Amino acid sequence: MLMPDTLQRTEQYTSPTPLLTTKLYIPLPRPNMVFRSRVVERLEAGLSQGRRLTLVSAPAGFGKTTLLSEWVAQTAAPVTWLSLDQEDNDPFRFLIYLVAALQSIKANVGTGCLDALNSLQPPPLESILTGLINELVTIPDPFALILDDYHVIETTSIHQALNYLIEHLPPQVHLVITSRVDPPLPLARLRTRNQLIEIRAADLRFNRAETATFLNRTVGLDLSVEEVAALETRTEGWVAGLQLASLSMQGKGRAFIADFVSAFGGSHRHVIDYLAEEVIAQQPVEIHDFLCQTSILDRLTAPLCDAVTGGNNSAAILRQLERDNLFLIQLDDARQWYRYHRLFADFLHSHLHQDMADCMPELHQRACIWYEQAGLVPAAISHAGAAKDFERAADLIERAIEPTMMRSEVMTVLGWLNALPDEVMHARPLLCIYHALTLLFHGQPLEIAEARLQAADRADTAGNFAGEMAVLRAFIATCQGDTRQTIESSQHALELLPDESVFFRTLVLAYLGLASLFEGDVAKATRAFEDTARGGQQAGNLTITVMALCRLGHISMIQGQFYQAEKFFKQALESALDDRGRPRPVAGIPIIGLGLLLYEWNDLEAASRHLQEGIELAKIWSEIASMQGYIGLAFVRQAQNDPAGSNRAIRTARRLAEKFDAMEMDDISVAAYQAQLWIRQDNLEAALGWVEQRKLDCDAGWQELKEGATDGSLPFLRAHEYISLARVYVTQQRFEEAKATLDLLLRRAKSAEWVWYSIEILILQALVHHRQGDTLRALSALENAISEAEPGGFVRMFVNEGGPMAELLRQLVARGRAIDYGSKLLAALSMREAGKETKPGEIKAQPLVEPLSERELEVLRLVAAGFSNREIATELVVAISTAKTHLNNIYRKLDVSSRTQAVARARALNLM
Repeated sequence: MLMPDTLQRTEQYTSPTPLLTTKLYIPLPRPNMVFRSRVVERLEAGLSQGRRLTLVSAPAGFGKTTLLSEWVAQTAAPVTWLSLDQEDNDPFRFLIYLVAALQSIKANVGTGCLDALNSLQPPPLESILTGLINELVTIPDPFALILDDYHVIETTSIHQALNYLIEHLPPQVHLVITSRVDPPLPLARLRTRNQLIEIRAADLRFNRAETATFLNRTVGLDLSVEEVAALETRTEGWVAGLQLASLSMQGKGRAFIADFVSAFGGSHRHVIDYLAEEVIAQQPVEIHDFLCQTSILDRLTAPLCDAVTGGNNSAAILRQLERDNLFLIQLDDARQWYRYHRLFADFLHSHLHQDMADCMPELHQRACIWYEQAGLVPAAISHAGAAKDFERAADLIERAIEPTMMRSEVMTVLGWLNALPDEVMHARPLLCIYHALTLLFHGQPLEIAEARLQAADRADTAGNFAGEMAVLRAFIATCQGDTRQTIESSQHALELLPDESVFFRTLVLAYLGLASLFEGDVAKATRAFEDTARGGQQAGNLTITVMALCRLGHISMIQGQFYQAEKFFKQALESALDDRGRPRPVAGIPIIGLGLLLYEWNDLEAASRHLQEGIELAKIWSEIASMQGYIGLAFVRQAQNDPAGSNRAIRTARRLAEKFDAMEMDDISVAAYQAQLWIRQDNLEAALGWVEQRKLDCDAGWQELKEGATDGSLPFLRAHEYISLARVYVTQQRFEEAKATLDLLLRRAKSAEWVWYSIEILILQALVHHRQGDTLRALSALENAISEAEPGGFVRMFVNEGGPMAELLRQLVARGRAIDYGSKLLAALSMREAGKETKPGEIKAQPLVEPLSERELEVLRLVAAGFSNREIATELVVAISTAKTHLNNIYRKLDVSSRTQAVARARALNLM
């Protein structure tokens, strides 16, 4: 579905901003470091024993990163590394770097994930990870993925997505996380399953022997056993404390060392303050100033340090710091990039605040200029903000904002814009417009977006951004359900926007097509989506091409051109396949479209397969995109005499519509479909409740139409509601009201070329006349319905009416009218009446030593539908523990270890 707040990407995924490759470097082990075999062996065990996760959790200064670099140097297995920082709290930046890290293991892994980002409506991170997991399965050999400094991640959606990744990791992938605190991940569950290795502060502390080795052999001090014991006891084996102590004692005489050891003590915080002060105090002024000035940098390289300090010897100073073991960590083999130990960097930055605060804005300005010239604009923006140079930051943001949005890094954009003062923002109309777009995308109230739009309007005194503001007005109008305003604003935007404004013009085409369709202007909607599809193909934009083709398929269905619709859906599906012919997540949309066609062609089994497959793929791309699949599945299940399954599917559709609260149209549509299902299930009371809730009988627009309007000025969605209302009238035997309603609807459907609706309306007219004993009019209406239905192959719309329709068809055929197609429909009705249509849930012969029980198959179907354990328990009215027991039995019988593997195995065995 092309949703009104879908920010469609206009080009194939690219990353115009260079990646910081130093984030992917594996720190090299230090020469003469203390070998820690007892801890390294535990790291190796996590990989060799096939555990899912190794967590290295300890406060700063315990040598977490150093330990891992030591292990990587020794292990035979491939290892990839990602160093995290605060900027990685944007989910899509996180994903981009995660894929980049994995591509050091296999060159093309993760390309499907990057393709999924072609949509500027960012799909859920967990959904994208599902595609990544499927690609990881193809890597044959075990390897480890290290996420260093995970404690900097604060974004809930990243925690949830990583949880999902851990739950579904292929057995050959081992995840290692370092963190100062325990991350919000399912550690208890992993412990219970024996899938977790934990290395904590107690494991990382130096014991007496390691302390002696470090102080006497590595550092070169000549301490006595008693002095080593004293330092080990007072630092509690804390590596950073020992290192700082050693720096304080280097080059000193025996008397100083003895006094130092005897006086040494205090908490970790006091130790770091005292020792760092001692270390800093011992440095020459040049080194002291260099350390403080460069502490503003996350990563150090000589040219950058020269730019920040104003010197020209940074390369030599960095080499000296490395030789002196002064908390400098090498990041690449060429020894060009470094970073300070986190603990030491914190201290240096604090020292800078105390002693050189006046210099900080200038230092950040220099860093900003260097990063800008290097093409690293996000880092430049960060330093401009730190320098309080918001005008420069705004200039940089204006340069970077469109490509960043095109990469779906919406949270990054929001962070940039939220950091700007209002007076800076309000002076820049383009930034106000982008801010409104991103706020709406994240579900913020319309009033906030409208305030930004007003600010943009005030700032744009020359009218240079009138086109972009028209796009935003179209966006807001679509969210409000004001389709006429959407069309007007969209058309105005297209007149104003230059041809090269691909980003905004693509948004306009999507809004214009959707609004025109809901207004019932099929021709205009068709032109808009044809233009969108062409633009998407020319730009190499997979997602918008697929979505536009699917929308053209749905329009063809409305026009009764089912075989043309099938072509559009298949063309869209072909566009959504990767180089190996595998469907990308967006392929779920055309697969659902094909499922809807198969349902109407009365191939219920194939329709069910397509809809379920489409739902699973669509949920990966965007959860709301699966809603139409659940609606279709509800009608398939009803046709298969499974009202419980039908109700489950429509409830899921309603839940999705309510969750997507930016617009009301989805809620209206799903509720009308729900009303139709209630009527088919003889739940007239619920259907009447819907009529009352929607106030359909007293709707002002409908009353105006009934009082003489014949031009058919009824919006598409309202027509859908009033067909459902006519069904309620028929069920209540309010035949005159039903006929009046259907007559008005038929005029509207004919004028708008809504063939789908025309057929349903004619069928209802035939049934009403039949109930009133007017056989001639009933047969005439039925014959007209068949003449419109036959070119598209409609079947199910007739079969759903059951016995009364069979009786009318027999009379029609007996009179020599519509013999061929009428006979085909009668044959389908005969199958229905004989109960020979496909029914869900039938237990098939299972090629398993221990077959799945009926209840286990039911649980498995819910798993495939995306239900959590809690939702499964609620659906089956059992305890969560019972649902988990069923799931564990399924894993055991299918010989799998995850939900994804269970569903794939069951499908391969034809159990689903």
